[in-house]
Amino acid sequence: MMDTVIQHDAPGRDMPVSGLAGLLLRKLRAKCANLPTAFDLVLPNGSANRLGNGTRTFSLILRSNRAIRAFISLDEARVAEAFFAGDLDIEGDMLSALQMRTVLTDHQPLLAVKRFFQPLLAGGQVLLNKRVISTHYDRDASFFLSFLDSQVPLYTHGVFAHDDESLADASLRKFAYCFERCRLKPGDHMLEVGPGWGAWFKYASQRGVKCTGLSISRASIDYLEGVAKQEGYDWELIFADLLEYTTDQRYDAIVMMGVIEHLPQYRQVLAKFESLLKPGGRLYLDGSSVPRRTDLSSVIIKHIYPGNHTLLVLHDLLEAMTHTPLQVEEIFDDRHSYFLTFRAWARNWERHRDFIVERFGEGDYRRFLIYLWGFTYTMRVAGSGAYRMVFHKPHLSGE
Repeated sequence: MMDTVIQHDAPGRDMPVSGLAGLLLRKLRAKCANLPTAFDLVLPNGSANRLGNGTRTFSLILRSNRAIRAFISLDEARVAEAFFAGDLDIEGDMLSALQMRTVLTDHQPLLAVKRFFQPLLAGGQVLLNKRVISTHYDRDASFFLSFLDSQVPLYTHGVFAHDDESLADASLRKFAYCFERCRLKPGDHMLEVGPGWGAWFKYASQRGVKCTGLSISRASIDYLEGVAKQEGYDWELIFADLLEYTTDQRYDAIVMMGVIEHLPQYRQVLAKFESLLKPGGRLYLDGSSVPRRTDLSSVIIKHIYPGNHTLLVLHDLLEAMTHTPLQVEEIFDDRHSYFLTFRAWARNWERHRDFIVERFGEGDYRRFLIYLWGFTYTMRVAGSGAYRMVFHKPHLSGE
């Protein structure tokens, strides 16, 4: 094989492939000097080099020169893509390994700018929504059920009373909170936006609430229709985008769990909710959050949530609310609960590795492993957050 050259730090000098490992070690020794954990960097020739500080908690195993080049770039997306391709392996504690993000960079301004022009490029937000939701969600249900709780398949966070609680119990606690705070009772009619795999639908139906679900994931609609037929639920399932959904029906409550991240047009969304609620009706929302709309890693944009998916920006949502009659009842900071939720999902995903690789391939297993552990890490270090909140539509005079 011919030697490939890259630019060395010193101006005017080229470094052949045989010297890439030395360059990498010098870079990482300097960058990892203050890393609070130690790790072994295993090079393609099998040699191991201890870097960082303290007790070793993981190993980075570089299997090719492509992996070496990815790390030399110190670009987070290139390193992640080396892992997806199998050029890099991680052994040991994943949360410790993700501390390497502190020595990497994620500066891709063109990608960030392009993301916010996606609706224009796609012919509008509704068309973009259909395309990107299909990309993420329209898979066989067993893919998501490989990490969601088997008893309560909820694709957003539970509400934990303590760190050792089961994910099922934490999810049911959230449902109980939602049911109570939305003041639901037998005979009420509830709309859920994004009903997923039916966990909340089942909870509400078993308590006498009529359930209507709105989704643009055909896989989700088909799955729920099968559950309803098999288990005898009278669910109304509508394949439509919230932004273009029209009906004369007014609901006692609207519930949207973990979907606001796909709907960054807060004024339009809240105005739609206000129009669909009865006077006195309640709106429940929750979702993962960031301080600014631009705070989303390029790995997530490119490989998990394409389009203009944006984590919840709370102050923007509340500002948009001021343009509607809706009023806030309460808001909770659930970041720690989402950390525990993502950790449970990541562990479930690892337990089902053999099934996932056989059914969906090694690449998808690795991609979602980084997604799940990555958000576990950002929730732990407050790089991301989470909120749940309840709004109500007040009675106007004469209503």
